[in-house]
This record gives sequence, structure tokens and C-alpha cells, in this order.
Amino acid sequence: MFRKSCESLVILAGLCLCLLLPTCATQESGPVEATRKAPPGGSRVPEDALKKHGLEELWYNPADSSDTAVQLVELSADGLFIATQPVAGRKGRLKLVNRSNGHPEWIIETDEALKTAPSVYRYPPGTVGKPNEVYLSQLDTVLCIDLKYGDRLWKQEVPFPISSRVVADDLAYFVGSDNGRAYGLQKKSSIEDWTYRSRSAIKASPVVGGGAVFVASTDGSVYRFTARTGFVKGSSWEFRTGARVVSDPVLFSRWVLVGSTDYKLYCLEMQDGAVAWSFPAEGPIEDTPVVFSYRPNQEFAYCVAVRRTNRSEERTLFSVKMNGKEAGQEAWRRAGVRKIVSMGKSLLYVITDPASSEERSLLAVDILTGEEKFRIPLEGFSFVPINTADFGRNLKERGRIYLVAEDGTV
Repeated sequence: MFRKSCESLVILAGLCLCLLLPTCATQESGPVEATRKAPPGGSRVPEDALKKHGLEELWYNPADSSDTAVQLVELSADGLFIATQPVAGRKGRLKLVNRSNGHPEWIIETDEALKTAPSVYRYPPGTVGKPNEVYLSQLDTVLCIDLKYGDRLWKQEVPFPISSRVVADDLAYFVGSDNGRAYGLQKKSSIEDWTYRSRSAIKASPVVGGGAVFVASTDGSVYRFTARTGFVKGSSWEFRTGARVVSDPVLFSRWVLVGSTDYKLYCLEMQDGAVAWSFPAEGPIEDTPVVFSYRPNQEFAYCVAVRRTNRSEERTLFSVKMNGKEAGQEAWRRAGVRKIVSMGKSLLYVITDPASSEERSLLAVDILTGEEKFRIPLEGFSFVPINTADFGRNLKERGRIYLVAEDGTV
């Protein structure tokens, strides 16, 4: 393990450029996809391209030649997690990078590729003797890491295949499996507090909130379990969509949002699973929805619908009103969007899904209309994690974008 006192270490296995967008007041899922390798000599958005649109580079760090290729990048409120791929004769590494200055908080070696992106559990303020935790999975083994120092707190092999991110509360950790079961297990143990069998494999990551665990299954259902005892009649529920659910549920206010491959985005009441509203997206929804609070009582849910043929894939971004009399109604739509990235003061930032002759770009659109304001090419940057910034309420992080490139070769 390496600590942040090792000042000679460079930060990323690829390249990282943190942009401060012009809509910031001052200066949070799943792994993101790699699309292309960095060109020889690395990549960096030209300063004149940034200034042209009022953008500012906050920090930049070149590649660490000792790293292998980046496997995944995950942004959380606690930092930027960057995992590199183990290869023959060389271990992978997981880094927690400080969001403000790009310096590594810690670096640990990994024998196997991470199964899914890390998740963080923070104990309530005032809790004594409990370090905040990072949860990882490698093959069918769960690892718990000290968030502050990167020390391994415990490691546990489980007797079932892990197919989702591992999440936790103060007493237990929760995970989904390809065997169709959701599990709640005691920390430091493979002993189940509870398990529940759905009708198909679980690919989406569980979400914990309000003493409950929410799980979506490829059987098409969303489930609410009690964190301590699992499915309990009267306090748990199941809501069935019309097709497979592969994206993570999102908890926002009193609602659970979930996208389904039945072409709909659902907003469910957290307590009883009743449908607050549903939105027809004109295509399967396979990616996790994103919610941003633009202003008080003016909130939007964003989802990307995917329509495939034998020769093409069309991706359309929908902006959906979250509250008020028009909740669940379309605000606008935009074709050719790969993913949502961040929100500034008045602009939404997305990654384009270009045709073969076009260049992938960072696209800024008006939050209220979807009108394009500008775009910047992202040649060489393969990973662009989603920055929800506490649904846009964190003004310090609102509008920040992190760009990470693969380091290229072993």
C-alpha cells in the first residue's frame, strides 16, 4: 500500500483533467465505459478551447507509467476512485484521488479486476471507533477498506456469485447475485441475516436508505426490504415493471426512480411502492437515471433510451419534470447522447454518442430547453464519470467535470 505522503507519485493511471465550468458557484451509479485509447503523447483539452467557453482547468496530472490500463472510474462525494487492470506479472491498483487537488489519498494493489465499482459507507457523526468504509468485490470475495487510509479492515469470501455492487449500512452489507437472490449479510462474515429469491438474476446495485434496502431484478421487479430482516409483510413491497430492470434504482426525496427495458421510467413512493408517475421513453432504459435539482421545486429526472437494430443503436436523452402538476411530463429530448455527466448553474453537460464519422464531445445544453450552447471534443479521454454533486445541491462541486484517459499499454 502507498499513502498520500508519497508525494512523488503521479495521480492517475491515465490522464485526468478537472474542468471548472462557467456555471459553477465556486469551484456523485456504475463504472463508465472506455471508448478509445489516448493518442501518443497523451491528451489535454487546449487552454484556448476552454477559455472560449469560459471554462477553467483546476488541475491536471499526467499518466503514471508504472500503472496498467485503467479498468474503471467512479466518482463519489469522498473522491475519485480509479482502478487499473491486473495483467500477467503485474497487479492492478485502486486509487482514491482527492477531488480538489488531484493528489492520491491512498493506493492499494489488487490481485483481481474489481467486479464492480467501489461504494462508500460513512458512519453517523459522533460514532466512536468505526472508520468509514469502502466496499469492493473481486471474484466472489468482498473487501472492506478504511476510507481514510486505505488499510484493509476485513476480507470475506461468500458462497454465491456476486453480480452487483456491494453496499452497506452500519451493521450489514448487501449484494445481488446471478442466482437471483438478494442478500443481507453481517459485516466481516458470510452469514446471512436474510436472503430473498427473485425470479431472475440481479444486475443492478442495491440502494440503502431510511432503514430499507431497494433492489431491482432482471425479473422486472423493484423490491423494498427491511435492512435487518429482508422481506417483511406490511413494510416490504414488490413493484413489477413490464420487462427486465438492469439499471440501479435512485432514491430522491420520498421517491424511488427506476428505468425499465419496458420503455418506461417509473417514480415510486418509497414507503409503499405506489406509482407517483411513469414516463414513456420510447425505448428500453438500461442506464441508471440521473436526478438534478435545478432550483427549489424545479427538479428534473434524466434518462437515456436505447433503440437497437441489426445495424445501428440510437440513444435519446429525455428530460422529465419531477414535481408539480406536470410531474412525469417531458421537458425536452435530445438524440445522440451517450450519458449525462454534470449540471452547472444553467447548463446540463452530456457526452455525445457520435456517428462513426463524428468526434465524441462534451456537450453543454440549456437545462430548460435542451438547446445546444457549445461542445468540446474529448479525443483521448476514455472515462467521464457522472458528477451528481448531491443532486446538484452541492454548489462547491456543481459543474465540475473529471476526464480520465487510459494509460495505453502495459
